[in-house]
Amino acid sequence: MRTFLTALVLGMLFVQPACVEPDTRGTELGKGWEFRQASKGPWRKAVVPGCVHTDLLANRVIGDPFFGTNEARLQWIESEDWEYRARLAAGPEIMAKERVELLFEGLDTYADVYLNDSLVVRADNMFRTWSVDCKGILRGGTNELRVRFRSPVKEVAERRRALGDELPGGPQVLARKAAYQYGWDFAPRFVTSGIWRPVRILAWNEARIADLWIVQRSVTDDRADLTARFEIDATAPRRAALEIREGGSPLARVETDLVAGKNDVSLDFSVLKPRLWWTNGLGESHLYSIRGVLASEGAVIDQRERRIGIRTLELVREPDARGTSFFFKLNGVPVFMKGANYVPQDCFPSRVTRERYESLLGKAADAGMNMLRVWGGGIYENDLFYDLCDEKGILVWQDFMFACAMYPGDDAFLESVKGEAIDNVRRLRNHPCIALWCGNNEIDEGWHHWGWQRQYGYSSADSTKIWGDYRKIFLELLPGVVERYDGTRPYWPSSPSHGRAEPASLTEGDSHYWGVWHDGEPFAAFNEKIPRFMSEFGVESFPSLPAIMHFSRPGDWRLDSEVMVAHQKAARGDEILRSYMARDYRVPEDFRSFVYVSQLVQADAVKTAIEAERRAKPYCMGSLFWQLDDCWPGPSWSCIDYYGNPKAAYYRARDAMSNILVSPVLNGDSLLVYIVSDSSETVHGFLKLQLLDFSGKISWADLQQVEIPPSSSDLYFKLDTRIFLANVDSTKVVLSAEVLTRDKPLSRNLCYFVAPKDLDLPKPNFAPSFVPAEAGRPGGVLSIRLSSKVFVKDVYLSMPGIEGYFDDNFFDMLPGTVVSVQFIPSERTDISGARVAVTSFADVR
Repeated sequence: MRTFLTALVLGMLFVQPACVEPDTRGTELGKGWEFRQASKGPWRKAVVPGCVHTDLLANRVIGDPFFGTNEARLQWIESEDWEYRARLAAGPEIMAKERVELLFEGLDTYADVYLNDSLVVRADNMFRTWSVDCKGILRGGTNELRVRFRSPVKEVAERRRALGDELPGGPQVLARKAAYQYGWDFAPRFVTSGIWRPVRILAWNEARIADLWIVQRSVTDDRADLTARFEIDATAPRRAALEIREGGSPLARVETDLVAGKNDVSLDFSVLKPRLWWTNGLGESHLYSIRGVLASEGAVIDQRERRIGIRTLELVREPDARGTSFFFKLNGVPVFMKGANYVPQDCFPSRVTRERYESLLGKAADAGMNMLRVWGGGIYENDLFYDLCDEKGILVWQDFMFACAMYPGDDAFLESVKGEAIDNVRRLRNHPCIALWCGNNEIDEGWHHWGWQRQYGYSSADSTKIWGDYRKIFLELLPGVVERYDGTRPYWPSSPSHGRAEPASLTEGDSHYWGVWHDGEPFAAFNEKIPRFMSEFGVESFPSLPAIMHFSRPGDWRLDSEVMVAHQKAARGDEILRSYMARDYRVPEDFRSFVYVSQLVQADAVKTAIEAERRAKPYCMGSLFWQLDDCWPGPSWSCIDYYGNPKAAYYRARDAMSNILVSPVLNGDSLLVYIVSDSSETVHGFLKLQLLDFSGKISWADLQQVEIPPSSSDLYFKLDTRIFLANVDSTKVVLSAEVLTRDKPLSRNLCYFVAPKDLDLPKPNFAPSFVPAEAGRPGGVLSIRLSSKVFVKDVYLSMPGIEGYFDDNFFDMLPGTVVSVQFIPSERTDISGARVAVTSFADVR
């Protein structure tokens, strides 16, 4: 009797690393696990996927790693060995299958796997998938599976002694493990171990589809020509048929003779009148569900589905009068990339839920982002992350997991890296969101500009050897893997391509501009230091007070408290932040006010940079700020904190990323007003300018019709500010610039003529009121209405004691206006008795 692919819970076998895509059809082995400190202590319940830290926390052996100064108390965990076990039953049905396989989708990191006391695998790479062939090893009845994790710090210490010379980045560069676990300027040190991704078991007869890769050959308005590349595992030679279906309709079919073992079969097919995949803001991110079906003797043996987007994407690098371009062309259209850098959402990634992924990426899409850069010091993200980016039209700049360090080039290390790269390129290559593979984060810049050779005392021969190892990984191995296993996307060796000290950093390639923040340059430097593609920049701030309440007590609410010092991971972070704050804002003594103003400082920096880079379009064609999210609650460069609370920078970035942007900027005594469009259509409307005082009196105004071409940036207005500031007090006025059509406003922006600390702001008198939620909004959403007779700067709304976020916040209000804001509570949050608190910059003293 022919059977469909069947997956049953079962034990383990001889294991080899295999470059395979995790097969989600198998049965997950997620129950009945226990763990303990290796060879001692009691066995306790464990959660798989998970890690040692989360299991210790769940069993109340340790306190919350994020609370107070607990991080320092938990460093002992990284130096211990740990083991996990589970009992697996193998009944007659499983034993009768021709093939039984086990997949470890992620072992972090140095793991010895035993089946019934026999060593079957030694894993050494967190980012690998390990395949286990159980047949012939598994025994009927009960099997015991044990996974023993060796201390990662002890393991690399041994390897470090064998290596001799130390490499920049420390001993951990020898481990293929998430670098941020060892601590970063936004992350604590939690070097953990565990079964961090699912373990699955598959049992099958005859043959199975091990992989299905849909390769796009050509696209026109009339048709898209594609190739389905099947990888088939067969237990014995047999005649088989392969078919491609879309929406239940067969598109192509081929018969073939399979041999025992691996088989590669290609099948060409076409989609007529294809609906293209577009990025967020440009059109529909349409996805096709393509199903590959394997049959033999008229019966279906296996099938596999892929979601794909039909689109063309090019990285255009062409010489021009000022250097070399660097931009992405989607479906023939140059697209300005707007977005942020993404870091893992938790120090312990296994506890990031689907809801957290959906919430974070939903906020990114709502902000108008169309690209995220997955940073090389974290992890290759879960499939769900890329699925959501596919759906939301967010392209992904995908780093390989190397950051800010040099790495060895011995054969064993290179072989591990090769397997890691193949596993992840194969896993992700069907996603239309993947735009680019990047070798590493900041290593080229680090080697040439950070003084490593001098710091580590390298001889000329040492430097030649270390740079030679760099070339092996980033200029030979990784581009070779990308070409062999993808071949449809560009490879970029290192981000940035030039250090910020090099003039070329502003004329070609991508740039990380840290003259603002690390070098103390003013925010105005963003108006001058404009590259072809800005892939990192940013300014730090504190998280919101609700987030701070999660890891501290009111007695800790001082910058110099032990808890706040422990959570500030950036060298000189508070000092630099206070310095920038003092330039433009009053530096509050009150901690709550300091947190609030810190977010305003960050927001100003992000707004200034994004607008400057968009005004420079098409010279500059990308603005990705550092960073979108957080892996724990603490001061950082994120615009959304660990608990999902948007900071002021999120709202300012959202406004600055609007498809139509009006951008007034001061240049000496000149007021320049630009309009930037990322729309694919011409927009006809009006540019409305008003100079008004804080009571609402208009002293100057201008209104003109404008025609805004698609994908453009142009100067629409220029005026000497001395003309309209001659008879007014510049500390008491604001310029309002607005682009509107006859139907609706498209963009509004405000311009000030003195620093915020010098504004003579009136004290507002708010009376916020709750009103019925808008029709169609989910239940529980609160609508809050605010009005003010005078100008109000940086209105901050909070809902004490209630988890959730506002759809707008940290906004300015012109005199006499009414604003309605929605509050979206977290799931299962009781909003009865809710009250709203309102703060503005006029309250800061």
